[in-house]
Amino acid sequence: MHFSQRAYVLIMLTTVLAVAGIWTTDPGLADLWRIPAALLLIGLAVEGLFIRRASLTAEIETAPRAFLGREQTAAYAFHNGSSRPVSVEYAPVTPMGVEPIGENTRTIVAAAGSVKRDPFTLLAVRMGPQTWPVVPARLLGPLGLAWWSRNLRPSLQMAVAPDTLVRARGRPRGNPAGARPRRVIGAGSELHQLREYVQGDSLARIDWKATARARRLVTREFSEDQHLDVLVAVDAGRLSKVRAGRLDRFGVYANVVARFAEIVVPNDDRIGMVVFADRPLAVCPPDRGLPAVMRIRTALAQCSVQSTETDPLAAAVRIRGLLQHRGLVVLLTDLDDASIADQLARAVKLLSPPHLVVVAGIRSPEISDLAQHEARDWLDPWVALAAEEHEARAESQRTFLRKLGAPVIATTEESLEQKVLAQYESLRRSRRI
Repeated sequence: MHFSQRAYVLIMLTTVLAVAGIWTTDPGLADLWRIPAALLLIGLAVEGLFIRRASLTAEIETAPRAFLGREQTAAYAFHNGSSRPVSVEYAPVTPMGVEPIGENTRTIVAAAGSVKRDPFTLLAVRMGPQTWPVVPARLLGPLGLAWWSRNLRPSLQMAVAPDTLVRARGRPRGNPAGARPRRVIGAGSELHQLREYVQGDSLARIDWKATARARRLVTREFSEDQHLDVLVAVDAGRLSKVRAGRLDRFGVYANVVARFAEIVVPNDDRIGMVVFADRPLAVCPPDRGLPAVMRIRTALAQCSVQSTETDPLAAAVRIRGLLQHRGLVVLLTDLDDASIADQLARAVKLLSPPHLVVVAGIRSPEISDLAQHEARDWLDPWVALAAEEHEARAESQRTFLRKLGAPVIATTEESLEQKVLAQYESLRRSRRI
C-alpha cells in the first residue's frame, strides 16, 4: 500500500492539529486531530475492503508467434468485473527474451464491467518459448487515499522463432521427400555456349536456328547442373552474447542462417547447419526443400548462448562427417577473439580442401571509433593504442585466413546478411564450388 496525495494531506492536517493541541491552552483544540485521523483510518478500511473484492485480471493480446528482431504490436487487456471504475498503475514487464518499446510505467482507467486495452510494441530478442511473468500493478482506492498493490498474472506463452525474408525472393520448393527427378537436356539444363558441330555430337543438341543463320551446323553446349551442399556453422559460445544492435550476435547469426536457407533452397541446393560452442549443440544434415528450412528454424529456436569458450575445431570435425562431397561451409563466428585464432585456422585447414570455407563475423565499429577518437583525457591515448592493437591483431587474423583460401567477411550486423548472400551467389555464379 502507498499513500496518495489526498492521504498525505490528511496526515499533514492531523499532525498540525496535534501539535497545535499540545501547545494550546484551549481544551477544545486538544482532541481536534482525532477527526482527520479517524477519517483517514475509516477511509483506508473502506478502500481495503473494496480492493479485496475488486475483480481485475490482465491478459496480453498479441500473436502467439514472434520473429527475432522484428517489432510486433501487442496490448495489455484489463478486465474489470467490479461495479466501479478502477485506476490502475502498472509496469509493462516482459519475459527475458522480449523487450517492451515504450515508457516504464503506465496508468489506465478501467471502466466498470468492461475491458480496457493499452497498446504497446514489443521486440523479440531471444529465441524459444517465452512465458509472460507476473505484472506488478497498483489499484487506486475509490476514495483516492492509497494505491493498493496487486499482482496480475497473464497466461500468455509466446514462441520466438528466427526471422524470415521480408521480401520473398523465391518460395522454398522441392519434394519434401528429398531429391526429385529432373528433365535434363543433353548434358545439362543451362546453356553454356554455341560451337561448331563436331562429328559424334547428338542430333538433339544441334541448334537449327543458329545453323540456318550461320549456314553450317552449330551445336548447343550445356553446362553441368549444380546441386551444391551448403552447411552453415553458427557460433553459440560466450562471445556470441555480445550485443550487436538490438540483438546479441547469436540472434543476428540465427536470422542470417534462417534467411540464407530460404535463398539456397530454391536453387535446389542442399542446406544444413551445425550450432556449436565447446562442442556441437545442434546438427541438421544437409537436405533439400521446405523440410530442410523448417528443420533449421526449429533447431535454432531451441538453442541458446552457452557460457563456455568456442571450439571451431570440434565443429569442423563434425562437419567433415556430414559432408560427403565438396561443398560450401559458411562459418559464422567472432573474428576478433585472439584466443580462438589458432583453432579457427586449424578448422579452416581441416575443411579446406576439399570444401570451400567462408568465414563471416560481425565487426564492431565502436573499436575503430575508439582508435580514431580525439583525446580529451589523459587516459584516452592509452585507450586508442589498445583499440589500434586490437584492430591490427584482428586484421592480421583475417589476412591469415584469406591466405588459407577462405573468403572472409567482417562487417556490421546490418550488412552481414547481405554480404553472406552476395558471397554465396558470387561463388555459385563463378562455379568455385
